[in-house]
Amino acid sequence: MTDEKPRKKNIYKRTLAEDLIKLGNTLSHTMRNRERPQFQVFVFYEDEKLIEDMLYLAEHYRMNRKYNISDN
Repeated sequence: MTDEKPRKKNIYKRTLAEDLIKLGNTLSHTMRNRERPQFQVFVFYEDEKLIEDMLYLAEHYRMNRKYNISDN
């Protein structure tokens, strides 16, 4: 049995990170973005729930953008 480190996933969009936290995903830590130091990078533990929630939110954002554009 090996002690494998949990994989981590960097998220660069603050609103996505906030929504993932609201859905119950575990934030490991934050760090400065190396290329754009005024921004933070949100690091999550990568598991099946995180991937499912990211897919759910991507569809949710796409649908909201679709309806917001047609309102103008």
